Amino acid sequence: MKETINFFHPDETFVYNVKKFFCKIVFQNKKRILVLEIQSTDELHHVEEDSIQNEFPEIALTIEDAEIEYSTLDDLTGNTIEIPISFEEKTNSDGEIEEFFYTNLNVNDEVDVELNKNKLTFSKDKNNNITLKWTGIADDFTDSDIDEGIPFEVNCTLKELVSESSNLLEGIE
Repeated sequence: MKETINFFHPDETFVYNVKKFFCKIVFQNKKRILVLEIQSTDELHHVEEDSIQNEFPEIALTIEDAEIEYSTLDDLTGNTIEIPISFEEKTNSDGEIEEFFYTNLNVNDEVDVELNKNKLTFSKDKNNNITLKWTGIADDFTDSDIDEGIPFEVNCTLKELVSESSNLLEGIE
């Protein structure tokens, strides 16, 4: 599988190649949290000179505070995780407001954009590596006034590091 990130802008499709990525499950405050980061290369040789994508040569997608029911990365295989919203404020037991940033798109290492309607599907390829297909809607980061957002799709193959009991997966460049 070719590791790509695609944004389906109404005027053109932005295609990014994945430079690096990782996925892990961490235990935090007695909860299982999915942590995932995917960074693109800044290579745009395949993009036309007048392309809107030239204004956005590099991106990074992250998931940080998303609580999941799975204990290991192998448990993710054959399952889909839905993260409907990017950001949420919750009141804790002390009455204080806590901020949870579930998903994020960082554009050009400057602008943070919300990602909503996230759907992450995990499966295995013929080499027994875990694959990820992530779809969702990014808020418009192109100043094109797209009210409904920009649909996106990420396809990655994750290779386990360290050992089978590890809960860290990383992409191969």
